[in-house]
Amino acid sequence: MGKVFCIVQARMGSERLQGKVIKPILNRPMVIYTLDRLKKSKYIDEMILATSLMERELPLVEICEQYGYKVFRGSESNVLKRYIDAAESFGASENDVIIRVTGDCPLVDPIIVDNVITKFLSNTYDYVRLDVPDTFVRGFDVEIFSMKALKKINSLLNNIGEEMDMYKEHVTLYMYKHPKEFKIGYVRGDEIYLRPYRLCVDTEEDFKLVENIYKYFNDEFVSAKTVIEYLDKNSEIAQINNNIKQKEV
Repeated sequence: MGKVFCIVQARMGSERLQGKVIKPILNRPMVIYTLDRLKKSKYIDEMILATSLMERELPLVEICEQYGYKVFRGSESNVLKRYIDAAESFGASENDVIIRVTGDCPLVDPIIVDNVITKFLSNTYDYVRLDVPDTFVRGFDVEIFSMKALKKINSLLNNIGEEMDMYKEHVTLYMYKHPKEFKIGYVRGDEIYLRPYRLCVDTEEDFKLVENIYKYFNDEFVSAKTVIEYLDKNSEIAQINNNIKQKEV
């Protein structure tokens, strides 16, 4: 088995909430919650924050380095290439595996992440993803794939026309749009995770909900299950962002 690299993509130029990844929750930048929680995984060998070369990313880069996290800077629009370059710059080979998480998921749960990693490592998949949003709440998202599969997409894209930019921007989109070309697995959630809640941060309302959760528990490592139970009992809190629609890919 190769090494497990976790690459967290983040940038300052979010359309709906500029600079969201460094917005403070209880005096800590939001992205640090994502990174700290992932650090609790039993299987991740190397963790990297991957952002763009744009000048506006400097505050994000400085904050992550200040908290002791490794940072890679690469293409802004070709996120697929950013992932390959980030992995290779930290020594990843074709035998290694990559976990993809986005920096706007500050409640990502290391236990769920480890479930996804275990499913991938104990089988012969090219790609495994958490079944979001069908049986898991949005915001617990995690995907894992082989470095080999990532490079395969990159070489296949040279033969595609206008859809190519879409696949470069959304790292794993090609894989789940072409299931015959890759062996794909899903980790489906138990009944408790089958909720319409939204725990990723794209808008001010999303941020308010996550901030409320952290202020209530005052625990950086509150579990996904505990968060769901809290929202089940406090519907007025859960509804803070229920009018926000996920952007279509």
